[in-house]
Amino acid sequence: MLYSWTFLDNKNRGTLWYTITFSIVVGLVIWWFFTKQYWMSFIVMLLSWLMFYIDNNSKDEMNVEVWELGVKIWDSFHDYSKIKSYTFIYEWETAVLLRLILSKKWIKILDVNIDNTVAWELKHILPQFIEENEQEDLSFTDKMIRMLKL
Repeated sequence: MLYSWTFLDNKNRGTLWYTITFSIVVGLVIWWFFTKQYWMSFIVMLLSWLMFYIDNNSKDEMNVEVWELGVKIWDSFHDYSKIKSYTFIYEWETAVLLRLILSKKWIKILDVNIDNTVAWELKHILPQFIEENEQEDLSFTDKMIRMLKL
């Protein structure tokens, strides 16, 4: 193992966040029910339940390990042949994400929380195995996801 770190993956959502989200979901379900779009109501309820279930049953602490053959995130190993490139995403002067661009069919981007210390260490390790893409930045959607704590 070349390097490893652990980070907290909790969203710190308060009761206000859950109250607003629950109100929006209930409002949409009622609206679609009155407009006879029953399938849309069912899909929104199902997705809301799925998100709540996954969020409350996932680990709060994630372990990441960088090996000579690839990167292990939690229980999933991604060898370097399956990673196209990587980039460090910054907010102001602070590193916040290590973004791995994967060559898989379904999951193309894998974001891992980091800080400046981890970024500095990885800048010396990862270029030996995969290429860095310095053009990547947080998109508007990524910024909204971070802001809304989704």
